[in-house]
Formats: sequence, structure tokens, C-alpha cells
Amino acid sequence: MNADIVIIGDEILLGIIHDTNSVFLSRRLTEFGITVRRITKVGDSTDAIAAALESACKQSDLVICCGGLGPTHDDKTRHAIAQLLETPLECDDRALIEIMDMYRRINRPMSESNHIQAMIPKGAGYMSNPVGTAPGIRFRRYQSEVFALQGIPREMEALFDLHVVPWIRDWNLTAVTMFRTIRTANVPESVLYEKTKDLIDEYNDLFDVAFLPKITRGVDIRLTMKKRPSAHDEFEEPMIRWQDRINAEFHNAVYGLDDERMEDAAARLLFETRKTIAVAESCTGGLLANRLTNVPGSSRYFMYGAVTYSNESKTALCGAPEELIRRHGAVSAEVAVAMAEGIRKNAGTDIGISVTGIAGPDGGTDEKPIGLVYIGFSTEGQTSVHQPFNLLVPLDRFSIKERTTQFALDVLRKYLLSFPITYGHEAQGFSYCERPNMRPVK
Repeated sequence: MNADIVIIGDEILLGIIHDTNSVFLSRRLTEFGITVRRITKVGDSTDAIAAALESACKQSDLVICCGGLGPTHDDKTRHAIAQLLETPLECDDRALIEIMDMYRRINRPMSESNHIQAMIPKGAGYMSNPVGTAPGIRFRRYQSEVFALQGIPREMEALFDLHVVPWIRDWNLTAVTMFRTIRTANVPESVLYEKTKDLIDEYNDLFDVAFLPKITRGVDIRLTMKKRPSAHDEFEEPMIRWQDRINAEFHNAVYGLDDERMEDAAARLLFETRKTIAVAESCTGGLLANRLTNVPGSSRYFMYGAVTYSNESKTALCGAPEELIRRHGAVSAEVAVAMAEGIRKNAGTDIGISVTGIAGPDGGTDEKPIGLVYIGFSTEGQTSVHQPFNLLVPLDRFSIKERTTQFALDVLRKYLLSFPITYGHEAQGFSYCERPNMRPVK
């Protein structure tokens, strides 16, 4: 089976927002063994949308379009579908009741303009939207099944799982594409390749291997099965070998699989070891605290966060001595250590982490250039300071902040790996980042 994806919106063509919907859809369809033939992006024009859908329907078994189902004048998808099918728009009573119920549940008045979202081209069906006010539209054209989904990613993903996935599964497809991604941190792409190229050669008949560097997060290694495995071990055993090799060569550089984030890895270990943490941040402006609290249940380990941007705040909130700051400067190893120790003691936590640095684009000197960052790490028994090696390259301000927090979370993760697990996963005898459970993509 093949598929076309049509992404709708002037904001996409103008580069105002980044298209993540086609990324999500391509990946999910590939997991089901469906070949994505083409991704088309069109603006908010009835004629352009209709033409893109017509072209896709002539060539693919499945067509998914995203966007243009809102209540405003620039939402043209329903009109384009009506034009394509040469049929009028009609109010679907079930869709209207669903929209009205949604507004009642969120205790907001429904405006007159929202009624347009219940207008469905005659002969097409509406798809229930449990997380928003815009129903999807489904119809058939030539040999193609067409699903028109909302453009808001959260709603689009819900509609895909609720309506598109059951339709795909009815086909009983057997050529499922399997791929996994090994996520690494703080090892250059070329070095990873050099240390694993013998594995690439060894498994050449089984996998396609791709190295995917992320400017702020590290290097992902994607392994894609060339054929459907006859047994689960065909995928699991090579994946474990890859992880073990990288972890042995680069001190536990693998922090997760697939969509797992560094904060997920750190959080899991904080849960398992029952450690608590507080942070003091200067140049990252609260981004480290934000990432640590991205994980549900983070209140069990995250106790305190302070953005100590000024010298005065470093002294007032972390107890960093004024004389120490005058002597060494706010961006220094000595001040980073004082901040980490102070925030830990003030919060009464097991761990304190601090960040101080120069994110640019101004403020750098020959002695202390843009990208110079110190990360302080403090526990009851040890204090250390770390300097990320990969920041002293031309990067924008946000990338420096992102890389700094990735590095700080990795320092935390590797520290926690040295502790025994106090609950959960005891039977396996290993931590989540060392040997994740391997499952094929379904």
C-alpha cells in the first residue's frame, strides 16, 4: 500500500511554523509498512487544495491531509473537498451536537462561526474529534480512502489513532517496517561511526544504519530492518550489542531509545534511586528546571529551582560569596561549585546542579568566549565542576542553552547510574539506560 500526505496552510509555505505533522504521519505509516509516495504542501486556497487532493487520489491507496478545518474564513479544506466531489456542504447534526458538547464541557460559549465546523460535504462522513472542536472528514475518491484531519498536532494525532489506524489494521498488512533509534550524547558522529563500523558490516544484510546528528541533543543511530524478522531475537540481539559496544567505549553514552529524551532517562533514575535535586541556573534561564519537570511525577524528586542571572542573586539565593565572584568572575569553575553547593544546602536535597556561562551573542572575551559554560555538581560526599567540550563552536543563543542542559542532565544521569536501584526493575538487575527492554514496532 502507498500513501500521499497533503499539508495545508499558508503558515507552512511562509515558514512561520514548522511542519511536524508530516513527520509524525510518515513515521507512523512506515511502521505499518505503508510507503509514503509524496508529501505535498499547499496554501489556504480552495483550488490548490482540491488540485492536490485530486492528484494524490489518482495515485495512492491512502490520502491523509492536515489543516484547514477550523472556523475562520481562511479554513478552506471542507470547501475544497466539496468542490472536488462536486457536492454541497450540509450540516451534520451529529457533528454539531459533538461540537456543542465540547463547548459545554469546557464551560465556554460557542460562537456562531463554530457552526461551520459541522458542515460536511454531502456524501462524505464526519470523524469524531474527542480532543477538539473540529471533526475530521472522510471520503472515497477513485481507489483512494481519504482522511482530512485537523492541523493542530495534538488533535491530528488523536484523529489518526482513532480513525486511520483501525482502517489500516483492517488491511492485515504483513510487510511491517521495523526500526529502532539508539540515542547517544556527547560523542561525535564520526567517532561513533569509527567504533561501530565493524557492526555495520557484520549486520549489513539485516539492517540499514543511519547516523542522525542533532545539533543540541547528540547523535541518534537508526537501525532499520531490511526484511521482516522471523523471530524477535533477530532485532533484539543486534540492538543490545550496539548499545553495549557504545556504552563500553564511551562510558554509558546511550541514554535511551526511539523518542526517549535525556530528561526521561534522568527522571527514571531519580525515581529509582529516590534522590532529590535542586538547580541554580544563570545562562540557561530556567531551561534545566523546565526539562527536569517535563516528566509526570517530577515533584517526587525536584524540590527547588532558582534562576540566578545577576551576581546579587547568586549570592542571595545560592550563598556564593561576593569576594569569590569578584575574584574569579561569575562565569568560573569556582562560582559554579559555590552555586551548586549552596542550592543543595538551601533546598535540603541530595543533589545540587548549577549552570553559569556565556550564551551570547554578546558578552564574550578572548579569555571567556561565547559558549564557555561551567556546570557545578554537588552531593553530600562530592563536588565537581564540568565544562562541556562541544559549546565553543559557532552556535546561536538557544542552541547553547539547549546543549548546556543536555550536558548537565547527562552528568546527572551518569552519576545516578552508579547507585543501586531501590525499587522497580529489581528483577532485571540493570538500569533503564543500560539495557532497555527491546520490543518491535507494531
